[in-house]
Amino acid sequence: MRGVYFKNMKWQAAIKVDKKQIHLGTVGSQEEAARLYDRAAFMCGREPNFELPEEEKQELSRFKWDEFLAYTRRSITNKKYKQRLGVEPQKRSEPVIENSDLDSKRGGDSSSASEEVGPDT
Repeated sequence: MRGVYFKNMKWQAAIKVDKKQIHLGTVGSQEEAARLYDRAAFMCGREPNFELPEEEKQELSRFKWDEFLAYTRRSITNKKYKQRLGVEPQKRSEPVIENSDLDSKRGGDSSSASEEVGPDT
């Protein structure tokens, strides 16, 4: 699958943007990593491994690249933290984007958790 590799006994997702490899996250399964890549591929206008639902495409199109990276990484970190606490993880294999997350990100500070450049267009 595109954008997916197995390293240190974990599945990882990455995408190349402007000749830079951007790590998207470390997850528990190959499919979860592929779906993580697919979301980034959509943001960059590339072909995904799996077809994204129309609703998810609409939600993703509201994000800027840096917002998408920050949200994705925050979602993965929060999921891992909840798993350590013993809280039931989400059933979906990719983070869910909710309007409240989008609104708070747009209304909040404009700083980014990433130094990477935006996607090729």
